[in-house]
Amino acid sequence: MAEIPNRTLQRGLEMLEILSAHPQGMALCDLTHTMNLPRSTAYNLLQTLVCLGYAVPSADGGKYVMSSRVFEIGSAGMQDRDAMPFLREGMRQIQSELNETVHLGVRSGSETLYIDKLDSTRAIRMSSRVGTRMPLYCTALGKALLSGMTDDQIRRLYGQEKLKAYTPHTITDVETLLSQMETIRQDGYAVEREENEPNVCCVAVPLHNAAGEAVYAMSVSAPAFRMQEEELRRCVELLGEIRDRIEPYLKTL
Repeated sequence: MAEIPNRTLQRGLEMLEILSAHPQGMALCDLTHTMNLPRSTAYNLLQTLVCLGYAVPSADGGKYVMSSRVFEIGSAGMQDRDAMPFLREGMRQIQSELNETVHLGVRSGSETLYIDKLDSTRAIRMSSRVGTRMPLYCTALGKALLSGMTDDQIRRLYGQEKLKAYTPHTITDVETLLSQMETIRQDGYAVEREENEPNVCCVAVPLHNAAGEAVYAMSVSAPAFRMQEEELRRCVELLGEIRDRIEPYLKTL
């Protein structure tokens, strides 16, 4: 591996990556321990990120979180790609017809990164934000993205580890997840009922490129009581229509 010319820049970027993996925030002492740095060095790096607007104190003042500025930079790069207007227009159509929350996500390691969102206008709706990261294995977006990977790739991603349970409905072993993948690949969509968050149901479709990789996933999220069989079928139908319209374009990129 080539020598990194600027270690300070490297450490600053590492700190941003650590903050991005902890959306609930991290205290200076935790950052110091995680990065194995002297407290003064970690403090200077953190204050630089704060001064430049890439990190901000959390609401309780005891921790620091990554600011929306980081996502805005990444999002600007994404929106320069020709696919983004098509994806956004598809999301608008779904949100307008269903009046439920629509998400767009991409895979980031073992997590889903939510890169776009259109909110429902209903009083009871999904609470989420752009820039959030969630585990792949317990969200509909994540499962749709995983379906573009082979079983061997998924096994390598998770190894032998037991998957963390977020609710009593969360799948916690890889073999059960792989069994679900077979169904998702066959059906063309993923459904998640209260696996990541109680009382929330989501349905998602993968969006493939020419190589067959699931480069995006699009989902509809709603309170579980509003996602009965008839509503679920309507979501699947609309998401499938949008997928069929967008995928041919993605395959030209």
